[in-house]
Amino acid sequence: MKVRTGIKAGQGLGDTVADLTHLTGLDQLAKLYEQVTGKSCGCDERRQILNQLFPFDRNTV
Repeated sequence: MKVRTGIKAGQGLGDTVADLTHLTGLDQLAKLYEQVTGKSCGCDERRQILNQLFPFDRNTV
């Protein structure tokens, strides 16, 4: 049985986490953090690292 979540399959785990944070609104919290502190939240770097460590191989799905 397939469950449809509306999450697009990306390159890896980092893309999935980014999609989930967008769906839950946590990405807006990260943007607010950046505005208040003037520092990067590190989301893009974390996303790239997770994609490299846990890539999705479409042939196995």
